[in-house]
Amino acid sequence: MLSDMGQYERSNEILLHVVEHIDYQLYDCYYFLANNYAYLGLFDKAREAANNYLKLMPYGEFRADTEELLELLNLEDLDAGVENDELVDHPVPDQVILQYEEAWRYIKEGNYRQAERNLREMIEDQPSYLASYNQLARVLHLQGRTEEAIFVLQELIEEQPYVPALCQIALLLFEAGHKEEASYWTERLKDVVPIDKGHMYKVATTLCRLGEYEAAFPVFRYLQKHMPQEKASFFYRYGVVAYHLGYNNRTRKAWSIAKRWGHEHAANLLATWEKRSLDDEEVRCEDLRDLAFGIE
Repeated sequence: MLSDMGQYERSNEILLHVVEHIDYQLYDCYYFLANNYAYLGLFDKAREAANNYLKLMPYGEFRADTEELLELLNLEDLDAGVENDELVDHPVPDQVILQYEEAWRYIKEGNYRQAERNLREMIEDQPSYLASYNQLARVLHLQGRTEEAIFVLQELIEEQPYVPALCQIALLLFEAGHKEEASYWTERLKDVVPIDKGHMYKVATTLCRLGEYEAAFPVFRYLQKHMPQEKASFFYRYGVVAYHLGYNNRTRKAWSIAKRWGHEHAANLLATWEKRSLDDEEVRCEDLRDLAFGIE
């Protein structure tokens, strides 16, 4: 319960007390310790606890979940610093939230110039509110100023490797035809394990859009088990990744859930699949040209 409430340190105190003072054979504690350490950004401790669980319980109830966690933790050159800013609570003034929502409304209305003005004012008044930089890049791209958008993101990432900006710059560079630079950021995304599950989903979706299905798959699997999913888009994208890796049963199951929640394209693909084999080009996360960055 403490873990679900985000009180990971207190949860770990109890778990360690159990294995050290009550019953050292309650090996499931190591699985829960590993998850808590991962959320705290203590990745070495998370790996150690996960490996202890697998060593002590090779056929345990949480074996598959532990292996999935290790898949995420054992990425080469893990960039553990990416999310350090999220471990500290930075309160955002209400006025900034209202400005951001107003800019979002302008974007939805297609009034990109006014949205740009609002976002630039926000950046000047509250430079630590990183989401405004990402939205500014989005607005610039939607006005056809993609190179300028890329520059905004590059400047932000130099100062603070903000995960949504890493996702966005990889997509923009790919769309703009800068394949080498896009490849650099794509490889970096593969090495990122965000603490925030929303950011984890952005990484998985971006990798799916870029056709990096093997890298996206373990993240989608982890999120399916550890993050409540109520969006048809999640299961549609998960199905796309599974399809390209040959997991047809997983694809059908994921798309059936998406269809039940009203995802029209998932329903169409399932219907087509009943009649004939699908063409790989038909099964895509989203068109890269749809860079409204709808990783909602």
